[in-house]
Formats: sequence, C-alpha cells, structure tokens
Amino acid sequence: MSLTKRKWFRILLGPALVLFAWIIQYNSYRATAAVLFLLLVISYIHFLFTAKSKWLRLILVAFVIAAFLPIDVTLKNYPGPPRFVPLIMGSPTDDDSAREERGEVVLGGCILRDNPPRWVLVW
Repeated sequence: MSLTKRKWFRILLGPALVLFAWIIQYNSYRATAAVLFLLLVISYIHFLFTAKSKWLRLILVAFVIAAFLPIDVTLKNYPGPPRFVPLIMGSPTDDDSAREERGEVVLGGCILRDNPPRWVLVW
C-alpha cells in the first residue's frame, strides 16, 4: 500500500498542509497566493475522495512560488494600460503621494510585512 493511500497520512496531511500554507500566506501576503491557497484547500478535499495527489502537489508548488515572487496583482484602477509599477511601503512622502496620483507607483500602507512585493500589476 502506498503512503498516499494510508488513512492516517490522508487525515494528517490536510491540517499540516493548510497550517504550512497559512503561515506562509500570513507572513508574505500576496493576492495571487491567496487564490492558490483556496485552490489548495479544494484540491486537498479532492485528494481525500480520490487519493490522487497530482493536482495537490502542483498547486502547492505554485502556491509557494507565488508567495515568494517579488510581484503581485492589485485591483486598484489606474489610468493607462495594465503594467507593473513599484510598490512603496511605509509612511509616504509628499513626492510619493504625487507619484501615486499620476499612476507611477502604488502606496502599500504603513504596516510592513516580512516579504512585501516590490512590484504590482495595475490595470
């Protein structure tokens, strides 16, 4: 019997996997990783019923990569075509506020996380 078909492995994998993914998501929040986190939970439920781990492994790898990429997606509406702009974290200066009004940068706020993205995709 393979390891993935054992009942104790299937039951213990879910909580450990979700806890691991939640810790990563909490420390370096990314919108793209949040979507993949939801897909990870859905693929785990699929794994419980079918014991097929292909999608679970694929989505887990994509989630970890998305959580540590220096880019993210924002839903803020900026003038112009979709493009990557720098993300400025921390207390903004007057120059930073003026640059945001022109759509050159995105202000991320004053709360700093462990691994903030450097660039965001605006549209």
